[in-house]
Amino acid sequence: MGVEEARSVHEYLASVRAFREQWRVPKRDELWFRAEDARHRNTHLQPGIYRLREGSERKTIRHLLELENDLYEEFERCGAQLSDVTPGEDWEWEWYFLMQHHGVPTRLLDWSDGALIALHFAVRDKTIPPTSGSVVHVLHPYRLLGELDRHPDRKDAIDRWKQYCKTDPHRLDPDDWERLYLPADEEDARNPLLATPKIPVLWDPPHVGRRVAARRSRFMIFGTDPLWLAKLAKRKDSRLKSIRIPASSISGIRRQLRDAGVTESVVYPDLDGLGRELKQLWQERR
Repeated sequence: MGVEEARSVHEYLASVRAFREQWRVPKRDELWFRAEDARHRNTHLQPGIYRLREGSERKTIRHLLELENDLYEEFERCGAQLSDVTPGEDWEWEWYFLMQHHGVPTRLLDWSDGALIALHFAVRDKTIPPTSGSVVHVLHPYRLLGELDRHPDRKDAIDRWKQYCKTDPHRLDPDDWERLYLPADEEDARNPLLATPKIPVLWDPPHVGRRVAARRSRFMIFGTDPLWLAKLAKRKDSRLKSIRIPASSISGIRRQLRDAGVTESVVYPDLDGLGRELKQLWQERR
């Protein structure tokens, strides 16, 4: 994986521009960005439900998919009284994205199409002084979309879904094959036609809340291969690179982002975000 280093907002944006020029990305096309703590290098580019607990071995994929569905059903059951989500065409997707947004482990991997938003996440949850650095991954999503569309696993998933739709042609949409990525209950999990695909899918969801919109959120929904994206990053022709943020530069970059108007209350436009922003100021000035 190509790795650059940035010690300031200026150097960071220069690296982003260099990637765009190197990949010949059209001006109209966005890049995607994802921040991760450098301490998590052993589980980088993996969604929460697949991340290893320190010192343990990964559970079977079947076990983890069952666990995710249990969490999904419990979140929906208990969250109904706490949310204004109402039954509708996309409500299963809405619950899934809300579940991820509120910290429940899923196969969703968060990205943003805002370079400075991702940099904010790279420096926000750090001790003072910081004891670890961060990494911002930069992805050319349109190049990846083309590769995923041509993958034989994608064709297999679409064919399986169309075959399944024949069992109830009046209720099921043959073009709605991406539903194979939703958590599956025990009955669906036993049906080979409804097996979760191996490769991921890129997703640009409706902005179900102000927080999601403010973060300019984009998502990648993983299939059954936890390491798919990490393996892609190692390829020479990959359009996925990383920018390393040293621990010694975290505090300075945080101040530069504040000068640029990228703060916690902007990324999280609610009282919780404002409270965390003021707490950060207190930690720096006490």
